[in-house]
Amino acid sequence: MTTSAVLFDMDGVLVDSAPLHVRAYEQVFRDAGIEFSAAARDAVRQGKPRSEVIEIGLPGANAVIKQALFDAKPNAVATLLQTAQDVSMPGATRTVRALAERGIAMGVVTNSSAPEIWLEAAGVLEQMSVLITRNQVSSPKPSPEGYLLAAKQLGVRAADCIVFEDSLDGWSAARGAGMRTVLVAATRPVWAEASTELVSTMDRSAVLALCFPPSAKDLA
Repeated sequence: MTTSAVLFDMDGVLVDSAPLHVRAYEQVFRDAGIEFSAAARDAVRQGKPRSEVIEIGLPGANAVIKQALFDAKPNAVATLLQTAQDVSMPGATRTVRALAERGIAMGVVTNSSAPEIWLEAAGVLEQMSVLITRNQVSSPKPSPEGYLLAAKQLGVRAADCIVFEDSLDGWSAARGAGMRTVLVAATRPVWAEASTELVSTMDRSAVLALCFPPSAKDLA
C-alpha cells in the first residue's frame, strides 16, 4: 500500500480549537449584551461554521447584529491565541514533524476559512504543502471536493492519500474522495463502518505505522 501524501482535518485532529472558539464567542456575545446559549456552544464543538453558530445563538436577531458578531469573532480568536499556551492535539505536532522528516507530502483540508493562525500556533504550518479551506471549494465537507482538490494540488492520486479525520462530515468527504481514511477517536462512532481504521490520538508511533506499514520483506 503506497502512501504518497497525508491529509489532515484541522479541528480535533491537529488543533484543539473548540475551547478557545467557545471563549471567543462568549466574549463577543457578552460585549453585545447577549447570552451565548448552550445550543450554540454545542454547535461550536461540532465544528459548525461561524454563520451557523451565530444563527443558532441568535435565531431571531436582525442581520446587522449577526454581521457585527460575525465580524468581531476572528479578532477575539486572534487576541486569545496570543496568550494560549498550547492549542495542538496530543501528539499532533510531534507526529507532523516526524512525517516531514520522512519527506511525506502533507496538507490540511478544513471547513475553517482561516486555518493559518491555528496551524502556526500549533507549530505545523510550515510543514503543510497545501491548505484547502471552505473559501476554495463550492461545497465544503461532507463533499469530497476539498480532498480531491488537495490531491490535485499535490500531484498525487486520491487512492494514494491517507486522511486523518474526526467527524462524520469529514469521514464522509474523505471516503467520497476514494481516500484511505483513519478516524481519530477513542471509540468507534456508531456511524463508522466496522472496517474503519481508528487511532485514539495522533501518537507518532501509531500514525507512522499506518502511513508506513512494514513490508512482507520487513516481516520475514
